[in-house]
Amino acid sequence: MNAKITQTNRTTEATSHCNAPPTVSWFAVLACAWPALILATVCLLPYLNKPYLIDDPWFLTMSRQIVNHPLHPMDFDICWDTIENCTKAYELSPGNSLMGYVLVPTVLGGAHEWMAHLTQLVLVWIAVLAMTSLVLRFGWDRSHAIAGALLLVAIPPFLRMASTAMPDILATAVALLAIERLAAWKAEQKWAQGAAAAIALGLAGFARSHLALLLPLGAFFLMESINPRELLEQIRRKFWLWTPVFAGFALFLAIVLAVREHNLAINPPPLVTGTRYIASNLVSYLFYFAFPIPLAGCWIANRYQTKRPSFALILILAILVPLFFFWSFLPVVLLALLGLRALAGLLFQALKRRDHMGLFLVFWVLIPLPIVYYAHLPIKYLLPCIPAVILMCFRLMEGFSVRVVRIAAFALIAASTGYSLLILRSDAEFAEFGRYAMYRLVSPHVAAGEKVWFGGQYWAYWYAPMAGATLTFPGGPQPKPGDLLVVGVFGGEGAHALLERFPHRTLVEAVSQNHRFGRMYNGRSMWGFGESENDRYELWRID
Repeated sequence: MNAKITQTNRTTEATSHCNAPPTVSWFAVLACAWPALILATVCLLPYLNKPYLIDDPWFLTMSRQIVNHPLHPMDFDICWDTIENCTKAYELSPGNSLMGYVLVPTVLGGAHEWMAHLTQLVLVWIAVLAMTSLVLRFGWDRSHAIAGALLLVAIPPFLRMASTAMPDILATAVALLAIERLAAWKAEQKWAQGAAAAIALGLAGFARSHLALLLPLGAFFLMESINPRELLEQIRRKFWLWTPVFAGFALFLAIVLAVREHNLAINPPPLVTGTRYIASNLVSYLFYFAFPIPLAGCWIANRYQTKRPSFALILILAILVPLFFFWSFLPVVLLALLGLRALAGLLFQALKRRDHMGLFLVFWVLIPLPIVYYAHLPIKYLLPCIPAVILMCFRLMEGFSVRVVRIAAFALIAASTGYSLLILRSDAEFAEFGRYAMYRLVSPHVAAGEKVWFGGQYWAYWYAPMAGATLTFPGGPQPKPGDLLVVGVFGGEGAHALLERFPHRTLVEAVSQNHRFGRMYNGRSMWGFGESENDRYELWRID
């Protein structure tokens, strides 16, 4: 009986965090946010001049298009994914155009790397402040606000994405602003707060397409209960409370109609979508909640503390620790099952207790699920959901002593920051290699009067033209005998298809990367050990 009373009290305490305090001062926010602001700034400043990498050129090219045609951000030709796929950008990707507008000052200023990275740093500061304010508005104390902001920065891949020109930090900042301003509106009903929430909700889906689901999530958040009777009564009394959501939807629809092209790109080509991707992406999505996102770990700790331990799951984790360093598909699947069990358990408990805040947080982390239909689901798409995970972890750890929670939080922040720095350093080395290879292989030959060509994406799409090379693609200009061709032997660079077009060729030079800080991966682990013979650029002469 006492155990039941204790558990009920914990549930009541957890649910109470749904009710925000009447006001949150910006002084209180800054007083709690400064450790995370300093951590992010110290970690990112050394990488201000980090070269552009992977999809950075896509968004920089989009920004150049916006400078000339502000209402047609995707109406430009690009060769991406494979060299055979030279087409309009709007035929390959459904929007995500807000970053193109954000990068306009960078492009107008000469497109220097430091300008893009400073822009990202400002977005990081906005995200940290919004996260701190959100924690306070949900009724947590200052220590939770400090820890929440630090965890947001520390948990991968926040720092790594903040060192790119891609839109994931922007999406995270906009999502946090939308929910934080909506929480302020729910608590205080000031129209300035509602207007800010509406703008952020309308822009979120323009930053990353799946964040359009923040609109129904916001509508659910404004409910005071999940009981149908109570909800109908609330709608009858306070229908105007949902004004920011309606306004946000109107803004989102207006933006889509204003910038849409001939093809709205609701159905991208089969190359990048299909049911064949669902199983692998679903495994990835669930895996991330076990590593590096700490949701599954906090869930297991909660079960152990509440005398309902899952001994089988704890045993699995003990087995996985050594297996993890000998990477194979088995530990990935087992960790994915652990992530599934944690999410399912949280959803079941929220439904059982009619816990509105619990359901809200679960729905928040489910927002990336539609991406399982896409070609891949990297962890960066979960970044806007990490704030919800952090709040879930706070709730799960409520039954522990303050000392235990503080030690656990410190250990998690330290370990996550260390792992993020490893990823950040190896990613910077990877990016620097690409820029160096382009200038090393292209510039001397161009200076000597020779014609150099390239075909591909990533660094090549940005740095090869800067070094003097010319793009070649099927149906476009082609190298002649005696010309040079630079090729990246990477999975996404399309080297095999490119070289097949020129069977008569002679290798002139190759540049390979040495991995001093581990190897950067675009897969589930993000970072690891090992070398690859494909980490190189080659220069060929066409015979």
